[in-house]
Amino acid sequence: MQQSQRFKLSPQIYFVFSGLFLAKFNLLYGTASLFEYTADMLNMNRYIMRQLLVPTLFVTFALTGVIWLSQTLQFVEKLIEGLPISTFLTLTVLLLPGILKYTLLLGLFFGTLFAFNKLYSESELVVMWSAGLSNGSLTRAAVYLATAVMLLLYLFNFLLTPYGLRTVRELRVEWRESLASVVLKEGVFNSLSSNVTVYIREKTSDGSLLGILVHDETIPEKPVTYMAEEGAFITTEQGPRFFMRKGNIQEVQKEEAKLSILYFDDYTLDLSQYEQQTGELWLKPSTRYFSELMWPEDSAATLRNMDEIKQELHQRFGLPLYSMTLTLIAIAGVLGGEFTRRGRPRRMLVAGAAGVVTMVVAMASFNLASSGPLLISLIYIWPLATGLAALNFIRNGRLIGRATPQSGAVPIDAKGAAE
Repeated sequence: MQQSQRFKLSPQIYFVFSGLFLAKFNLLYGTASLFEYTADMLNMNRYIMRQLLVPTLFVTFALTGVIWLSQTLQFVEKLIEGLPISTFLTLTVLLLPGILKYTLLLGLFFGTLFAFNKLYSESELVVMWSAGLSNGSLTRAAVYLATAVMLLLYLFNFLLTPYGLRTVRELRVEWRESLASVVLKEGVFNSLSSNVTVYIREKTSDGSLLGILVHDETIPEKPVTYMAEEGAFITTEQGPRFFMRKGNIQEVQKEEAKLSILYFDDYTLDLSQYEQQTGELWLKPSTRYFSELMWPEDSAATLRNMDEIKQELHQRFGLPLYSMTLTLIAIAGVLGGEFTRRGRPRRMLVAGAAGVVTMVVAMASFNLASSGPLLISLIYIWPLATGLAALNFIRNGRLIGRATPQSGAVPIDAKGAAE
């Protein structure tokens, strides 16, 4: 299919810009500073990593819990109507990957901002600077954590999230269209389908039904009414059944104005004939795996939604990049500029605002991905450009260009404070 060919070069943009990103990182910090370790440096990285993990996990779990609870409310009504508790738990757990891919980013950003500000306010960074550590060395642990989050997000984007959303959709369709999920309420008319109505006068404690009426208008010219004194709604391997005792079947032939009545002692009505038969579902972009986005099937629905498929593919490649970008923005908000014991609430607010603006532009670029190659490239250029600006600010105190190289790793004000 010609339309699917457009995707073949798109992932290459990601790899090209990823290479540029790593090259720029090595240029700013040096390959040796990234990978050379001493025992003291290893212990320092572990300490900073612990400081980062606690607030990151706390923010992530808090946000995930709130969003997860709001999402599970849509299944509470189904639970009341008879949805098995095991199915309910399965559905809610399957929603988690789709939530975590966003809450992990926010948790990482605010957790990094909080952790480095805590180290700064308690003058621990002053001690580290005095020991000869550069801003690049202090950033290393956060970069490692951001890389781990990035890889985890790619796992969510290309495997866990589409699997979860696809399974949830299939279970919801199956439950909605299966008459076994119907809960018959007494004293009201219950609709089994658009053409079948059931009335139950009373339900006993053992599950028996009293005063049953079933009206079937599947064939409008020959409506059928089933009436029985008692019965039960049961589920078998062959499908749902309505077992009735001591009743009659009334069939009206409208063309002949004729009424036929058949009395019975026991009768079993097969309800599976009223279940909706759904054809093959078209896979939404969010439920597709990587191969299904790269090489979508040739169908009319796919052609109509090609732009959405393209947006989904680029969003999955681009979103994890923001784990590194947001981390560097948070660190720049703390390490950039001169040292002061009064803290830097203004810089924290600016860093927080910068992170929010970065994500707003990211969401806009994802939605506009189908508008042209220039906007597609923005998906990858924007996180890399903002990340590189933050890197430069951490090292040189400027967003663009280089400041005068420092003779030591400790800022002048911080060195005086340490002494």
